[in-house]
Amino acid sequence: MTTMIATVGPATRAPETMAALIRLGVSGFRFSVSKFDVAEIVAQAADAHAAGRAVGRPVELLLDLPGAKVRFTNADPIDLGATPRFRISYAQQLTGHSADMPELGLSDPELGAAIVPGDILLVGDGEIAARVVSTARTHCVAESIDGGVLAPRKGVWLMGKSRRLRPPDAEADLALLEKLDDSAFTGAIVSFAEDAAMLDPVRARWGGRSANAVVAKIETRAGVANVAEIARAADSVLVGRGDLLMDSGVLDFHALCTTAVRECRRLSVPVVIGTQLLSGLEGSWLPLRSELAYLCGIIEAGVDGLLLATETTRGSDPLRAAGLMADLIRRYGFRQQAGHHLPATTAHGE
Repeated sequence: MTTMIATVGPATRAPETMAALIRLGVSGFRFSVSKFDVAEIVAQAADAHAAGRAVGRPVELLLDLPGAKVRFTNADPIDLGATPRFRISYAQQLTGHSADMPELGLSDPELGAAIVPGDILLVGDGEIAARVVSTARTHCVAESIDGGVLAPRKGVWLMGKSRRLRPPDAEADLALLEKLDDSAFTGAIVSFAEDAAMLDPVRARWGGRSANAVVAKIETRAGVANVAEIARAADSVLVGRGDLLMDSGVLDFHALCTTAVRECRRLSVPVVIGTQLLSGLEGSWLPLRSELAYLCGIIEAGVDGLLLATETTRGSDPLRAAGLMADLIRRYGFRQQAGHHLPATTAHGE
């Protein structure tokens, strides 16, 4: 039966909300290192562990390592509808104001060397787009195309150009895992996994924590190209559709998702599908028809897990989103129970 994993955020931080999610069928929680400091992450995991014990069900607690994603440095949301223009400093700095516009930095200032006027910046999973208006040696000015709220520390992609300029820092990841050795986490998610060697440091440090201690997150073309090698080295694979779309582009996205799922199933490695599965609930009482069709299709196809992200981090009703997903799993997971799996090519709606 397909399982559910919920990402913890402000909307689900209360222990009683975590317990309610577990009662609805959530079997694991994801915790994002890039959004919270170590002390808060440890407290979140402890509360989720306690919630599982209170409900009487064990839960997986997965630490999502930051990887090499370039992020804005704002600690608070910025309303781009009210102030569409904002200044991006090519330095790691906190949010401020300059010339009546918000000013924020980049986690990897070297990205600035590639930015020229007219470039399109994609934020998060592409929900916000901004056009670069002007550039200087130390900064650029961008203007939001459609408004929206720039949430804290969102990833930023330079459309049509390299996604990042440096490899992930394995030593930093190891240092973080060492700090968290005594925490309640049962495993770690290795972001932007592009070869099996990237999993080795996590395996060496945390490999014995559980049967699902090392999760490889596939979210780039390179990751999909090496998915078989990565899957063999991992305990499970998470297909991160948000960043994969940023790296793949619209036309190749479906084929890459399908390839990743098919290879994992061929190797009998558990595969989880993540991000924006029921995001339409934020703007409508009913989910989008395309979301429903997609979800039901991959549940029938026997995908091992589904990851809720924005729906449970900042969503207006995370319990409703999780409850709907649980209902869909119960209704359309019957083929799995009966052993009637659909062909692998249907795993992404073909």
